[in-house]
Amino acid sequence: MRLFYFDIRDGASVSRDTTGTRLADLEAARHEALSVLAPIAGDALPDDTPCSVTVTVRDEDRQPVFHASLALVEDWI
Repeated sequence: MRLFYFDIRDGASVSRDTTGTRLADLEAARHEALSVLAPIAGDALPDDTPCSVTVTVRDEDRQPVFHASLALVEDWI
């Protein structure tokens, strides 16, 4: 098991993971990052303002190893 840290950026706000999560490997860390991205974005969605949420995964040396973003842009047509 390896330790991974999941940092969340929601617009200008950044939440750095200081605890970490033990997972089997990089693929498990990728899966975890993607699985938390949509619910976080859903909670952060503003009214008719472009929004993006980013998850950066760091390894046990606290070096970035994976990055994923989800953006929402909406318009009335």
